[in-house]
Amino acid sequence: MADIQPPADYFDEATTVGRYLEAVSKWHTAHNVQETQFLSGVWFRGNGEPYKVPLQPGVYRDPFTKRAKSTYGATDEDKRLNLERQMLYEFRTSGAVLLDASDIIDVYFIAQHYGMPTRLLDWTTNPLAGLFFAVKEEKQHAKDGEVFVMEARRILPAVAPGVKGDDGLWNVVGMRHPYVTDAIGMSFWHGPKKNRPALIVPVRPDNQPGRIGQQSSCFTLHMHEAKPCTNNTPAKIKIPFGVKATLLKDLRRLNINEFTIYNDLDHLAKDVRRAWEVD
Repeated sequence: MADIQPPADYFDEATTVGRYLEAVSKWHTAHNVQETQFLSGVWFRGNGEPYKVPLQPGVYRDPFTKRAKSTYGATDEDKRLNLERQMLYEFRTSGAVLLDASDIIDVYFIAQHYGMPTRLLDWTTNPLAGLFFAVKEEKQHAKDGEVFVMEARRILPAVAPGVKGDDGLWNVVGMRHPYVTDAIGMSFWHGPKKNRPALIVPVRPDNQPGRIGQQSSCFTLHMHEAKPCTNNTPAKIKIPFGVKATLLKDLRRLNINEFTIYNDLDHLAKDVRRAWEVD
């Protein structure tokens, strides 16, 4: 399946925010990461408990795959695609009054934003946001958390000699890149304009007000029929359960909280209640 295999062992362990940032710097040095562009190519993903399966988006997780088995299609991969199409059709049609239903790329990213199963897996270029997601759920404070870090472009295979233009991918791309629009188009029954290799594509969305901007969001797009990717840079940093509550308080002192991450009134109210201890 189109997934990213997580490393078996921890690269490091962090018990304070400072120790966490030291671990990130240590990872940079170990992989000789050269940041030569304005937009960072180093991505983070925080989880509140150990990830027991490969890193995969909603359409490849067990509940979706189990439901897809009763959908039409010659293979499990086809069944997943057809279930995704049916669910997106209902989301797009019923939500048309609330979004621009004619822009399927925006619809797809909005669907991910509101919890629909898609081929997008969330990442962030902000290391502190990654740490926040590893410690934010109080119900998971009895479990170790972890933060994944990787150099995003290295999930892409080497481009074959002679490949030109949008027939290949050399780096992280935007959400309007032809490779991305064709891949997302398949989820809406649109045939691709070109036949390209199925890949896991690192995608940086347009910066927009709300969560995408606040969280420094980026995504891996796990194309239909893509194979598991190889990348020698992914690492995971362990966040022991005993320090989660303290880390959450320290992040709030650094203005990393529910409101600054989600940027909506629901989370603002939640943070105000918590600050005044009436939650």
